[in-house]
Amino acid sequence: MPLVCLFGPDGSGKSSIARALVRVLRARGTRVRLSWMRGTHTFASLLARVLGHFSVFKGEDNPNYMITIPSKMRHLWQLIEVASVLPVLVARYSLPSLIGCTVIGERYIPDFVAWVTLTTRDSHYPKSFSARFLLALSLKSQSRTYVTAAHWRLLERRRDSNSAFLLRQLQLYGKLAKAINAETLDTTYRTTEDSTQLLLKFINPEA
Repeated sequence: MPLVCLFGPDGSGKSSIARALVRVLRARGTRVRLSWMRGTHTFASLLARVLGHFSVFKGEDNPNYMITIPSKMRHLWQLIEVASVLPVLVARYSLPSLIGCTVIGERYIPDFVAWVTLTTRDSHYPKSFSARFLLALSLKSQSRTYVTAAHWRLLERRRDSNSAFLLRQLQLYGKLAKAINAETLDTTYRTTEDSTQLLLKFINPEA
């Protein structure tokens, strides 16, 4: 697939690098589509808003909606999340690729797997059938890059971040990056321009 996949924690620079890459590729005459996906999607997002009104679901595992999924409902919720993300993958990634666009994914499947793992507090989720299926799909992308930075730099860029949650993110993302054989782009001391040039080398090493 003509898909450049960027993934990593908030504050790592994915958005800035993705936009810069789009500008470079368009200047070269490439037909480009910038796509993204969030932690919860469509039906799952709507349902999370509703659940937040019930005391049994109130908590901090899902920082967007301040809910916690009870352990007995964990696997059901994971299935709801997967069912909700599939239309997003088709509409924002697969279809643009099929019509000839190079898709720059500011967030992609590894971000989704990380989100579900962390918000359901299920460290075994990446080994589940649905997660392995989705990660296998990400292997079909042209390029996979894990965009990251040191913990202190991420906190500096995103002062509203939860330090403990961010540490868990970094540990999990490192494992996911290794699982899908992704390149690592550390932006701790790099500018957006430097990071974009390095990403271009990842995409086309012979250029």
